[in-house]
Amino acid sequence: MDGLFSLDRRPLAARIRPETLPGFRGHEELLGAGGPVDRLISSKRTVAAVLAGPPGIGKTTLARIIAARREAEFVALPATTAGVRDIKEMAARGSARLRSGEGELVVFVDEIHRFSRTQQDALLGPTEEGSFSLLGATTENPYATLSPALLSRITVIRMRALSPEGIAGIVAAGAAEEDLAIPEEVVRKIVTRSSGDARKALQILEALGVQARNDTKRRLASPAPVLPEDLEQLLEIPSAGIDESLHYELTSALIKSLRASDAAGALHYLARLVVAGEDPRFIARRLAIFAAEDVGLADPQALPIAGHALGVVSQIGMPEGRIVLAEAALYLAQAPKSRTVIELIDAAISEASQRQREPVPEHLRGTITSIEGRYQRR
Repeated sequence: MDGLFSLDRRPLAARIRPETLPGFRGHEELLGAGGPVDRLISSKRTVAAVLAGPPGIGKTTLARIIAARREAEFVALPATTAGVRDIKEMAARGSARLRSGEGELVVFVDEIHRFSRTQQDALLGPTEEGSFSLLGATTENPYATLSPALLSRITVIRMRALSPEGIAGIVAAGAAEEDLAIPEEVVRKIVTRSSGDARKALQILEALGVQARNDTKRRLASPAPVLPEDLEQLLEIPSAGIDESLHYELTSALIKSLRASDAAGALHYLARLVVAGEDPRFIARRLAIFAAEDVGLADPQALPIAGHALGVVSQIGMPEGRIVLAEAALYLAQAPKSRTVIELIDAAISEASQRQREPVPEHLRGTITSIEGRYQRR
């Protein structure tokens, strides 16, 4: 009975979460001496930083490790439920700890991009005064989702998706924790499916462990063997969809590839947008804008082609729409480029905004508004 109640029922990701930097896998470029993480750990003053990157790469784990290395109390403040009152309470608590010599308070805000502007403004005073150290995590682009005032007070640390080698190492550690024997073929497939997300890889691994233990022939084996067919039987883990940050990054990469006349690059980022589930009408609209803005009069056929693609995609949808999008993107990538149209219209709009109230010359007015026209109508 004691063994039953002492069983650790936490998710595998929580059970193997590293508590020290030597056990933290990946992101070596951030962890070296003098690097951004080392500066946060060694600073003698309170710090403020946001860890930005895709899900499942260790942002929360790294925040906990930083707090532990600073010998600080770690408090997680959920962005979805915390309010201004909670922030003020943390500021008072942090200030009291510093005055009493208990040490600093590290406030961790996961998904900090979900904070409203009012909540973000509430963080300005505590970070400015050093009431507590602020560590945030976000899967979005902080420069698009956080206020300029808050950005001016924090350090943004960009974290990349974990490498295939990093994910494979995490899977190996998880397999040891779960007492599973996994063939290299299965490890490679888990790495591919997880796309740099350690949490997703460990979720797949846990599901494989359940399958292995449910097999009467394998349940008593130690380690329990995982078979290649186990992975094929798993239901596909549903995608969370394209987040706002990735939406803008992939779109920007597509447009920049088109500008560079890089047809292969344009197809690559177009395919990633399609795979991520982006609305094909949005992609087609961006191609139409590019045709007018960047190709312009250098190839007057570009805009009709892109505009027609938008109409066709709107009518037929996906998956057939991918062919239409690809044809338009390839045409635009290979077309000559000229920004003369947008430069001229923007210059004209700028001038018009300064001369808006000037009367239209008499000879340019229509017959209804001109003096001659008035007399002719009488």
